[in-house]
Amino acid sequence: MTSFESIFKVASNAETGLPDKVFVFARPGELDGLGSLADTVSLIEIEPSEMLPDECTSKARIAVVEVDPADSRSIARLDALRTMQPNLPIIAALAEVDVKTTRLLLRKGIGDVVEMPFTVDDLLTAILEVERETGGAPIEQEVTLAPVIAVQKCLGGAGATTIATHLGDAMAREMGGSCRACVIDLDLQSGDVASYFDRQSPLSINDLVEAGSRLDDELMRAVATEATSACDIIAAPAEIQPIEELELAKLQQVISMARRRYDVVIFDMPGSLTNWAMSVMLAADAVLLVGTSSIGALRQVKRKLRLLQDLDYKLSRVAIALNNSASGLFKRLDRSSIEDALGHSVAATVTSDAQLIEQAQTQGVLARKIQRKSRFSRDIEKLADHVLTMVEGGE
Repeated sequence: MTSFESIFKVASNAETGLPDKVFVFARPGELDGLGSLADTVSLIEIEPSEMLPDECTSKARIAVVEVDPADSRSIARLDALRTMQPNLPIIAALAEVDVKTTRLLLRKGIGDVVEMPFTVDDLLTAILEVERETGGAPIEQEVTLAPVIAVQKCLGGAGATTIATHLGDAMAREMGGSCRACVIDLDLQSGDVASYFDRQSPLSINDLVEAGSRLDDELMRAVATEATSACDIIAAPAEIQPIEELELAKLQQVISMARRRYDVVIFDMPGSLTNWAMSVMLAADAVLLVGTSSIGALRQVKRKLRLLQDLDYKLSRVAIALNNSASGLFKRLDRSSIEDALGHSVAATVTSDAQLIEQAQTQGVLARKIQRKSRFSRDIEKLADHVLTMVEGGE
C-alpha cells in the first residue's frame, strides 16, 4: 500500500492560468514526466487498484485519475469517487484510449480522457478544457455532508432491515438536537423498509433516480416518509424491477442530495452485490455487515470481509453485528471465539426478540415504542454508539 509520501503541496499558478487544487493520481512511473508541474498540481503516487485517499479527494477541485479498465477495483474506486463527490470534475487517464472505454467512462460522468504516458501539453489542455466546461465554479464544500452507513445482509433472514431501520433512529437520537436520519431502501427487488413502518407511499427511490435534472429538495421531501420523530425513510419500488437497470450516475445525485439534507444516511443494501451496489458500498463512510452466529452466516460474513479487503476498503471502517446471536451451533462459544474465526472484531450481538419485533412491525413503530428497556433496544443503542464513534473518528 502506498504511503502517499510523494504528495507535493498545491500552489495556484496565475501565470499558466491553471486552477488550483488539481490532483493527479497515478502510479509512480507515470508521473515521471510531470516534474515541471510539481509547483502547480499535486502529484500523488498510487496504484490504479488502490482506493483514493480521502484527505486528497476532499480538497480537490479537479481530479485526474489513472484508470485500468481491466481491473474491477480500478473501476470501483472511480465509481466510489463519483458517488461521494458527484460535482467533482474528473479526468480519466488511460494507457490505451479506445472508443468503447471512452464511452463507458463518459457514461459514468467523467469530464474528459487523457492518454498515458502523460505529456505536459496534453494534461494541461485537458485540465483547462474541463475548467472551461465547468465554468470555473468552485466545488460546493461549505456544506457538511452527512456520513453514509451501508448495512449489508450476509444471509437471508439475518434481520438486516430490522437493524437498519432501528439504527437510523438510534444514531440520530445519539447525535442529539434536531439531527435527523434517512434510511434508504436500495433492495430494489425485495425491500421491506416501508412495510416495517406500515407506510404505503406511492413514491419510491425510483422517482428520485428517474428525476434526473428535475431532482430537487421539494421532490426529496415528497418521496421521503416520516417514520419516527428522528428518522425518515425512502422506500424501494413496489414493483419488482431488474436490479441492474438502476443508473449509478443518477443514484449518485440522489445520494448527494440526501447527504446534504440529513445528518446521517443509512442504506439498506440488496443481498446481490451488483456493480452499482459495490460502488455505493465502497463509497460509504462505514459498512455494517449483518449476520447470525450460525456456521453458514459466519462463513458469508467472512466472505464479505475478504471482498472488502480485496477492494482495499479499510477494515477499520467495517462493523459486524450478529443478530439472533444466542442461536445455532455457536451459542456454546464465547464472543472471542467467533472473532477469532472471522479475523475481525464483532461490534454488537443483538438479542433475538421475535415477539417484540413482530408486535412493533404490526403497529408500524420501532421496538423501543413497545418496550423501551428491552435487551434488543439496548443492543441497538450500543451498536449506534459504536458506528457513530467509528465514522466520527474518520477511520
